[in-house]
Amino acid sequence: MKVWISQKISKNWREYKRPLGSILHPLVHIGSILPYVVGLWDFWKNNLGANPILEITQRTGRTAIILLMFSLAVSPLRLLLNWPQINKLRRPLGLYAFSYAAVHFSIFIVLDYGFHWQSILQEILNRKFILFGFTAGVILLLLTVTSLTFFLKQLGKRWKKLHRFVYAAGALAGTHFILAVKPGVLRPWYYAAVMFILLAFRFPPVQTWVKKKA
Repeated sequence: MKVWISQKISKNWREYKRPLGSILHPLVHIGSILPYVVGLWDFWKNNLGANPILEITQRTGRTAIILLMFSLAVSPLRLLLNWPQINKLRRPLGLYAFSYAAVHFSIFIVLDYGFHWQSILQEILNRKFILFGFTAGVILLLLTVTSLTFFLKQLGKRWKKLHRFVYAAGALAGTHFILAVKPGVLRPWYYAAVMFILLAFRFPPVQTWVKKKA
């Protein structure tokens, strides 16, 4: 009975995973753009609280980390579910993550410090959480630029090696979030725990174990 149920589920999954992957692609774009729409609506309706700059800074930072985690989750899900169709989701998720990170850092440069580059540099060098976040942002910028078709052709097989730096960006972003909040606030640790699990899937022994179980 259990074997029959397992075979039935496996058969249904093989039939539906391809169309489901196609459905997820537009949903990724809609879900990634939605925080921008909500943010603009809240700005229009003056719903950003007593400190709007802090609110949009936090929102864009959280969204960037969440989308980065979704991007990093693609490979583990592909292995666990034998679902190659979701590979195409990794690139748009990564690009959207960078867009929110870029807005996050732009707020810091423009609204917090008004392009006062000396103060900005001092903050980056003297405050660890800003340094971690800035480094993660630089990595995401590099990966975004090299995702262009021109660089894909130029880099060839080296492109995959270069884009492994996304793991470092994930670790740095998680550390940035932890250090940016007051001690005792637990939310960043939940994000960091998920990020650690996703990064752990990149170790060859873990991937070998997952392939055996899949």
